[in-house]
Order: sequence, then structure tokens, then C-alpha cells
Amino acid sequence: MDPLGAPSQFVDVDTLLSWGDSYEDELNSSDITAETFQEDSIRSPFLYNKNINGKVVLWKGDVALLNCTAIVNTSNESLTDKNPVSESIFMLAGPDLKEDLQKLKGCRTGEAKLTKGFNLAARFIIHTVGPKYKSRYRTAAESSLYSCYRNVLQLAKEQSMSSVGFCVINSAKRGYPLEDATHIALRTVRRFLEIHGETIEKVVFAVSELEEQINPNCVDTGQWDLPSFIEDYVGN
Repeated sequence: MDPLGAPSQFVDVDTLLSWGDSYEDELNSSDITAETFQEDSIRSPFLYNKNINGKVVLWKGDVALLNCTAIVNTSNESLTDKNPVSESIFMLAGPDLKEDLQKLKGCRTGEAKLTKGFNLAARFIIHTVGPKYKSRYRTAAESSLYSCYRNVLQLAKEQSMSSVGFCVINSAKRGYPLEDATHIALRTVRRFLEIHGETIEKVVFAVSELEEQINPNCVDTGQWDLPSFIEDYVGN
């Protein structure tokens, strides 16, 4: 808990700029018209959806600092992986998290399991295990990564969670190509929100500074062309 009167280190997801708001800002500062964007989106399997885009946030920061219903921790099958995301979560959540994890007895690739958030601002932590990537087993890896995102969202729905903060599930040590993994994340979230959007108000994709250093484009909204990116790729 922060000392009395001290500013909190945690970030309320309701204060973050949504994907839809980012689009409006880009539109207002460029020569692109809304009509042009709508014409482009017609060629996409999914038309522009202002309501869904208003639920999605791309944020540069530590997922462990998000004040939301649940954040996502990426780990290994024994839930003991040491990566920047997990280490930050464990440090801020406190020692009770390790004890709670022991009760889960591991987590298989693609699964999602739930613990309390303890000292985090987030009420819960959803733990998942991304696949190890090998090009000859690409289809299996895609299926497993899809399951990670789908099972996290399904668990959030079952627990009536209003907001979820995703880390980058495909950790660097597991070798999953970032661009391919990004497409899977966006497709899965888009499809889920279309069907179950009434249950989840906010989905945040949190990208750490370390991940930005590895791939600067992963948080460059200009490179992503955010609104059209989610529309153009989610149906592929």
C-alpha cells in the first residue's frame, strides 16, 4: 500500500486512451477521412466497430502496474519461469502469490489458471503458458497461443471480470515471432469481444520498455495503423 498522501504507482485502466480514441486522434491529425477508412474496412472480413475499438487499449508499461480486474502472467508449465513480466508481478504481489501458485500444481501450455492479486492493484492474476515455437510445428504453436488468449478471456467471462490486462504472452525465450503472435492476439480478442463483448469493458495490451527495445514497432501506433490493423487482420 502506498504511504498516506503519496501518489500511487498503479495505473487505472479507465484513464488510458482506447484504440478507438487513438484512431480519432490520428484521423484528426492526418489527411485521412472517416469515409476513406470506412471504404478500406469494407474489404476486411470485419467492418469497423467503434464499440469494440473503444474497449481495446495499447499501452506501453508494466502489466503488473495496471489497476484492473485481472492481469495476465506468462510463465512455464511449472509456473516458476523467471522473465521480466513474472518477476515484476511476483515482486509487487508479495510472497503469498508463490504459496498460492503451489496449490495450482502447474499449468499446461495453452491453459489459464487463476490466483488472487494479493498486493497488486489488480484483484486477480490469470496465469498462462505460451508455446515454444518451431517452424515445422507452426500450426500447433498457433493453436496453443490462440488457446492462451481464448482461455484467459473465457476465464474472465466466467468470473464476471470487467477488465483484463494482457502482457505479451509469447515470451522471447520461447522464440515465437512477434508479428505472427500479435496477429493471433488481435484476432482472438476481436472475435471474443464480438460474441461476449457485453461482459468485458476493457482489454489492455501492455508492452514493457524491454519489449519495446527488442521491437520498437510493437508500440508504435503509426506503424501498427491501429484501427485498420485490428480490422484487416482479425479475420485471417
